[in-house]
Amino acid sequence: MKKKPTLYDVAKVANVSIATVSNVLNHKSEASEKTIQRVNEAIKKLGYSRNESARSLKKGESKLIGLVVPDNNPFFTEILNGIQEECELYDWQVVAAASEESSARQNQLIKLLSAQQVSGIILAPATDTLEIPIDFSSAPIVLIDRELHNAELPIIKADNVEGSYKATKMLLRNGHKRIGLILASPGISTTVQRKQGYIDALKSAQIKADEKLIRYGGDYTGTKAQIDGGYQTVINMMNLPSPPTAFFVTNHLLMIGAVKAIKELRLSIPRDIGFIGFDDHPWQEISDPPFTIVSQPAFEMGRLAVRALNKLKSTGEIVTASLPLQLIIRKSCGTKNVND
Repeated sequence: MKKKPTLYDVAKVANVSIATVSNVLNHKSEASEKTIQRVNEAIKKLGYSRNESARSLKKGESKLIGLVVPDNNPFFTEILNGIQEECELYDWQVVAAASEESSARQNQLIKLLSAQQVSGIILAPATDTLEIPIDFSSAPIVLIDRELHNAELPIIKADNVEGSYKATKMLLRNGHKRIGLILASPGISTTVQRKQGYIDALKSAQIKADEKLIRYGGDYTGTKAQIDGGYQTVINMMNLPSPPTAFFVTNHLLMIGAVKAIKELRLSIPRDIGFIGFDDHPWQEISDPPFTIVSQPAFEMGRLAVRALNKLKSTGEIVTASLPLQLIIRKSCGTKNVND
């Protein structure tokens, strides 16, 4: 097996000292242009590449950023895209993992990433509290999408109350008074805020919230559980003595299950049931009918999280941003004549 070329081999071929090769690799200005060219030619000839992992360990920090998300919702994929684009400006790379809504797995991932000396962690927490001390990790943490009650950390989030309020008001304007609300885990900030926006909209129309129409979908153990939860919640609600005439479903995974149930019940959207979902995706434009959606600026959230991380690392400043949500109106929330 051919021996991997070393720094010494490069220095020997270029006829310079090891220190000079190191200066060239680290873009220091001590070497002349002629020497730099000679060193680069030697590197190319030998096929030399330095061990970035060992170099990072020596410095006490890698060029990796950890992203920990709760599930495989396409919303988090779009956040990842924004993070990756912004990381190019800082010469960082991203490694992503899903906790599947498990705080134990989330904490394991945080410990693992910290042991790898990542430059920082962007976290969408599985619950509203962090069960390991913040100072456990040498890597700074920025929150995205979801808040924590017991930690003062930078956070990039969306205005969930306002987004949910707009969606509910749209269904009310279209004649619906019994609106089924399907929420994710009750233990996260986004759920609390989206429920609040729904209740505020009902109050504005002088309608008292019916707890039978407010349900949490699934057992909160990850991606599949939420899809199944959205499905089962629609089935259960449509079996009520006075079922909803419309649904507002507050995340993409719940929405997949909910739509599946509506189709199996042979209900037509929007003729038989009004529908508004959460998180825009290309398939929602080409579905029949196209879905009205509360759209989150996921890509921009990812970019801002990286900027917040850089600010935290460089100045210690804690950055908070709450971005507006957009209600994209399509045909699924159409007017339905319903009785009072």
